[in-house]
Amino acid sequence: MSISSLDRAYTLTTKDHYTIHGIINTPARLNGQMNIGKVVLLPVICEQDLHSHMMQSLRKYYNQNGYDVIRLSLSHSAPDARNFDNITLGHMAEDLRQICEQLRVYYKNIHIMAHGLTAFATALANADCDGQSLIEPCFVPYENFVESGYSYRRELGVYQSLLNPVAYLTPSLVESCKLFDHKSCRYMIESIDRPTQFIWAQYGFGDNFSALYKAHLNTHAESVTVNHADHNFQIGDSIDHVCSKGLEWFSYCSHMYDLSAMGIIGAGASAVDKLIHI
Repeated sequence: MSISSLDRAYTLTTKDHYTIHGIINTPARLNGQMNIGKVVLLPVICEQDLHSHMMQSLRKYYNQNGYDVIRLSLSHSAPDARNFDNITLGHMAEDLRQICEQLRVYYKNIHIMAHGLTAFATALANADCDGQSLIEPCFVPYENFVESGYSYRRELGVYQSLLNPVAYLTPSLVESCKLFDHKSCRYMIESIDRPTQFIWAQYGFGDNFSALYKAHLNTHAESVTVNHADHNFQIGDSIDHVCSKGLEWFSYCSHMYDLSAMGIIGAGASAVDKLIHI
C-alpha cells in the first residue's frame, strides 16, 4: 500500500492579486512508477479546516489509491492571502475556476471533493474538472442554511453554527449567501455541466436538498446516502463510506473521459445516460 509524502506547500496567485495557500501530498511512487496525472482537490473555507478529521481522512485515502491530493484554503491568515472576514461565495467560486485552469497543465484528470458551503461554491464555480463529489451541499444558503442553522452573535460579530459552536460565518459571507434565493440557485444548478456526485448523510441535509438538486440538474449525476451519518460524518466509520463512494465516482469519470478522448462516446451518449442514478 502506498503512503503519502510529507506535506508540501501549494500556492497560487489569484487574478485579484491574493495568494491561495494549500498543502499538496503525493503518493509514494514505488518501483519507479510514474504519476499518471490524477489529482483530487479538497477545498475548505479557512485554514484550520485543512487538518480536520474529514480532510485528513480523504487525503490519506486518495493518496493510498494513487491520487495526488491538494487541500486548499480559500481564505488564510497569511498576509498575502484573502482574509476570512472578506471572503464571499463569488470569491470562492472564481478561485476554484482559476485553480483548475492552472492545474490542467499538469494533470490529465482533475476531481474536486467539497463539503457543506464549500460544496455549494464548487457547484457555483462549475470549474474545469473531470468530476466532482459534493458532500452535503447546501441548496439555498440564505433561506435554508443561514437562517435555520446559524445565529448572529452581536458581541462576536459573526454567525455561529447551532450544530457546531466552533464553526461560524462572517457577515460578508452571509451577505453573499443572501444573493442566492430559490430562483438563482435553480439557475446555478441547471448550469452545472460537470459529472457530479452527491453524498448525503442520513442525519444531515438529506432528502430535502437532494430532491431540490435532482429537480434542476441536467448533467450526469449520482446520489448516495450514507446511513447512520451526521452532517460532518463523524459517527463510526461513516467517513470511510464517503471515501470509497468518491473513489468509485472519480474512477467512473476518468473511464468516461478516456472513452470520450478515444472518440468511442460523445457528450450525452446513451451509455452514459443509463448510469445516472440521482
